[in-house]
Amino acid sequence: MSRNARDVGDISGRPAGAEGSRPRRELLAGAAAVIGVITGEALAGATPAQATQGSAVLLGQANTGATAGTGLFDTGSESAMLADPATGIGVAGQGGGNGPGVQGVGAGSGSGVVGGGGASGGTGVTGFGSGSGTGVVGNGDSDGSGVVGNSGAGNAHGVEGFGSGTGSGVVGNGGATGGAGVIGIGKGNGTGVLGIGAGTGAGVTGQATAAGGVGVLAQNTAGGPALKATGRAIFGRSGVLTVATGSSTFTKTGVALTAASLVLATLQQDVPGVWVRSAVPNVAGSSFTVHLSKAVSAATKLAWFVVN
Repeated sequence: MSRNARDVGDISGRPAGAEGSRPRRELLAGAAAVIGVITGEALAGATPAQATQGSAVLLGQANTGATAGTGLFDTGSESAMLADPATGIGVAGQGGGNGPGVQGVGAGSGSGVVGGGGASGGTGVTGFGSGSGTGVVGNGDSDGSGVVGNSGAGNAHGVEGFGSGTGSGVVGNGGATGGAGVIGIGKGNGTGVLGIGAGTGAGVTGQATAAGGVGVLAQNTAGGPALKATGRAIFGRSGVLTVATGSSTFTKTGVALTAASLVLATLQQDVPGVWVRSAVPNVAGSSFTVHLSKAVSAATKLAWFVVN
């Protein structure tokens, strides 16, 4: 009998001469060790071949050759798709429940997520909200800003916002302890905040929601002009009234006044011997009364203006 035949007999458990006295488990263990050594040497010395469809993803190596995206799906709604040539997306992630689709956590001063746009004007990061959800949310930590936008080397804007319908392009909400909603700081001779209205819309609107608040505050801490208007200025607490024929007084109602209010009045017609004798405010009655030097012989126009 050949040695191969005796080896087969040994592994099967049947006696085969003197060598048949070795236990079966010793023979199996020895064979497995030999196979392991041979396999390890083959893998260590082999060059990784290009992956084909259905091949395993190998750690520590570049996996090439796939013609379709590599997907990871669990039994829920979470999934991840890598290098999908059908959509051109490098990495796509979908979260489940309230979990994020993609999450990145930076180390040290590194960014959590970095997005670089394509060479033909592509956007670095694009966010699409669903339903009433926000497209992009930035939350700063400690003294860090929630969102920072830095423009390119040209004349591009640092941050641009485009509203839809009656929605605002940019909305800023100040902190609860007196923070400003929006701060604009110009450089050189640049404007701090520039508002351009369309049609009959206002370029800049300021609205206070409390009696002690100010809708628009203009300050010049260096002693220069605080407010400059180029063009017509329109004031809500001003107008023209008409003193009736034979009357020397006129009372204007519906004008909110305070103890600091100043009522100014002047004739808009040249009436000999007639002038404005006084303009008396009535704070409680939200009105004021203009007194003329004498009764007018014809209807006479009078302009008024309230300050403070």
